[in-house]
Amino acid sequence: MALLETAGLSKSFGGVPVLAGLDFAAAAGEVHALVGANGAGKSTFLNIVSGSIAPTAGSIRLGGEVVRFANPQQAQRAGVSIVHQEFALAPLLDVATNIFLGREPRNRLGLVDRARMRRDAAALLARHGFRLDPGALVAGLSVAEQQLVEIARALSFEARVLILDEPTAALSPPEQQRLFAVIDRLKAAGVAILYVSHRLDEVFRIADRVTILRNGVRVDTRPTAGLDHAGLVRLMLGETAGPTASVARCAAAGPVRLAATYRAGEATSEIVLRAGEIVGLAGFVGAGRTHLARALAGHARPHEIEMMVDGVPVAPRSPAAAMRQGLVYLTEDRKRDGLFVPLGVLVNTTAGALDRVARLGVISRAAERRLGGGMLARLRLAAPGLGAPIDHLSGGNQQKAVFARALLAEPKVLICDEPTRGVDVGAKAQIHDLLLALAEGGLAVLVVSSEFGELLALADRILVMRDRAVIRTFRRGEVDEEMLFRAASGDPAVCAGRP
Repeated sequence: MALLETAGLSKSFGGVPVLAGLDFAAAAGEVHALVGANGAGKSTFLNIVSGSIAPTAGSIRLGGEVVRFANPQQAQRAGVSIVHQEFALAPLLDVATNIFLGREPRNRLGLVDRARMRRDAAALLARHGFRLDPGALVAGLSVAEQQLVEIARALSFEARVLILDEPTAALSPPEQQRLFAVIDRLKAAGVAILYVSHRLDEVFRIADRVTILRNGVRVDTRPTAGLDHAGLVRLMLGETAGPTASVARCAAAGPVRLAATYRAGEATSEIVLRAGEIVGLAGFVGAGRTHLARALAGHARPHEIEMMVDGVPVAPRSPAAAMRQGLVYLTEDRKRDGLFVPLGVLVNTTAGALDRVARLGVISRAAERRLGGGMLARLRLAAPGLGAPIDHLSGGNQQKAVFARALLAEPKVLICDEPTRGVDVGAKAQIHDLLLALAEGGLAVLVVSSEFGELLALADRILVMRDRAVIRTFRRGEVDEEMLFRAASGDPAVCAGRP
């Protein structure tokens, strides 16, 4: 009998279905992988099962009994725990306190019994073979050790179902192997493990069965023993997945704008961007795409990167220094890092070009309107007025304001991290048109995107990253979405240059 079952599980947001009638079953002592392309519905399913969101329809059975969780705490008490990719630890507290946070054992006076808490934590860690000091501060632990703390906290609820969401995204190969050993022990102890990863080699390494989702629908559930990389990718993308139509253009290869040597651990990658060229950066969560993009834009440590811009060595040690040398970065998280909320549209647009709108430290409002307003008009910004608060605009128009600020910095190289995330279809098409026009005007453009179709449509070359290194380069027209997916997931044949 299945330990965890769902029947007809569905979820809609604003009337838009993201999960449709999902039937799923996982047995005790099984590692069951859940795979699918971006937007397949994996996160929604995990959030429902772990109590973070309520389903629109359908049911969940745990141990044969129907359950409905109002929050994650109820799910944990029932024996369902999730370890998210982004940890939720208190770094200035010790391991034992993090494991029992909010449920600390207390003495007769109602005070936290720290000695008992450390004993309980030590017993839990020893039982599962975790080599951690219960008294160690979490801030001093490695990423892999912090992940073990998260898993230990989940197991402290006597978890019968443990959900691991992209658990190896930030782990080194030796750390990954240690995690797999932990998973093997938990499996032997009868825990059902739901494992979500874009790294298909891991799925084949540890999973007994795999369920494939596509567009919110379960495509199939199969034993991993009967699958290979190519077959699994075809199930994830659909049998019709093939070459994605590229935007019709003929890029004239110009001179080298940027040449960089990027080092991550023992891996070294060479990055070359030419004037008039769009280069895509592909890879899954944890591949290191954003780290590389930010390194090019002045966030790198001195030993990580060596660069030349227009043949001249540069070593920017801050984003401001990088901008002065022609390297401009558009963040993937505009709300956190890209916008000055609640300041107005115009202020957000000209914030990177104050030297062009100010004299003797005093901003000329006329110059600001002339410079910023002109750029916003070029980008066809839709706003109630240039003084409107930036957070009152749609996601697409907020992104246009971020683009406008970048272009006012007069870049030689424009580094765009997820430039169309969170924008509607119309704004996405406009941003694509803008990137193509900028390249045709001689700009070198690097585009980081989780949407492989977007990269296939825009890029003249696509660099595939895995484990913080560029492992394969494709030119326009020689790759399709399936091959990109296989390369990014570590398919040995594709990574070695075989079809």
